[in-house]
Amino acid sequence: MVTATDISPATFAIGLAAKRRNAFTAILFGGSLVVLLLEVFSFKLVGFLAGIPLGLLYANAFEYFFHRFLLHPPGRTLAYYHGLHHSTWGTPDEPLYVNFAKNPLVVVLLFALNALPIFAIEYLLRAGLAPGMMVGFVLYFVAYEEIHWRVHFGGWLPSWLESARHHHLQHHAAAEERFNIVLPLFDWLFGPSRPATKPNR
Repeated sequence: MVTATDISPATFAIGLAAKRRNAFTAILFGGSLVVLLLEVFSFKLVGFLAGIPLGLLYANAFEYFFHRFLLHPPGRTLAYYHGLHHSTWGTPDEPLYVNFAKNPLVVVLLFALNALPIFAIEYLLRAGLAPGMMVGFVLYFVAYEEIHWRVHFGGWLPSWLESARHHHLQHHAAAEERFNIVLPLFDWLFGPSRPATKPNR
């Protein structure tokens, strides 16, 4: 099994740069969407503050369903690319396939598509939730990229997140379960279906 010292500094640097680009894109484009929502809909402090945890919950649900139903069913294009993440686990090429995307335009597309239901919720309810929800989605995405990277490469995590490391490595040991990474809320609701197995790391 490959260790962090087996990964070339150049390969690690490429993956690290992609992670940073993704975070920068999420903050810049997601922040632009927050400003747009504040311009289109009236600002309501209570709604904004309530929207942040709702956005975190929405992002957690999106992570679970996107990962389970679009990245794992065989034969799908997205599943092929996600398969590279699984097949390079524990190899020198692992840093190239840990991030959500290599191209920041994919992050822009992710945020644009997820803005649609957030806009729809605000249009229907007019409760001032949408800007806070988008802030929550941005925070979740940035945390997801950082935590996922640290899980794979043994980076420091606070003690309350060490369970996330174990949970995600269990996903690599048994790929058809444990689809959340940051916080397994929807895994707790819908699985896992089998007892934990020991990851080979």
